[in-house]
Amino acid sequence: KLKGNLLMAHGMVDVNVNFQDIVRITQRFIELGKDNWELAVYPVEDHGFVEASSWTDEYKRIFKLFEKTLKK
Repeated sequence: KLKGNLLMAHGMVDVNVNFQDIVRITQRFIELGKDNWELAVYPVEDHGFVEASSWTDEYKRIFKLFEKTLKK
């Protein structure tokens, strides 16, 4: 069960976790009517992000999630 908020950040060229896996999870959340999740896709990233722009975007999203959920 997904009870809290979830941020999924995934590199499209990840060789450890195939992109199709995150697509399946996303589809399942849609089917279940879940609305407490977010998917951030990084087209040029592998499993470990290396692009500064990707890191910046990911950390902004994490901060936003923390602001939303931890300040309650």
